[in-house]
Amino acid sequence: MENLMQPAFNKVMIIDDNALDLYIAAKLITNNNFSKCVLEYNSASAALEFLAENQEKRDLLPQIIFVDIYMPLMDGFEFLENYKLLSPSLTDHCKIIMVSSTIDDRDIFMAKNDHSISLFAVKPITRSVFDNILSL
Repeated sequence: MENLMQPAFNKVMIIDDNALDLYIAAKLITNNNFSKCVLEYNSASAALEFLAENQEKRDLLPQIIFVDIYMPLMDGFEFLENYKLLSPSLTDHCKIIMVSSTIDDRDIFMAKNDHSISLFAVKPITRSVFDNILSL
């Protein structure tokens, strides 16, 4: 039976250097009708560039950004520090969901105590993560 419900969000962004994790997350988002559009980035710097170029164009911005902690060149925390420098019209519009398979207590503590991060989720992203986001 076709799902006739409207997606919860118009756009979400996934930032993850792992191609398989990126693919699985995008499929779950689509299959669970979580978002109409999924913006996929395998580089935090490329995602940041898109956000910076479009920070005043709300219709192009994602409402949710899933960002992995461990990535080469720019990790999730470095992304976040640069993201915080962008326009409030962007940062007030987007919710950051930090995702990782880390077992490092310091990373988990940092993610859970950064007020710009709405939620920390353990990979892989699941339906319960979507439910937690909807209850924010």
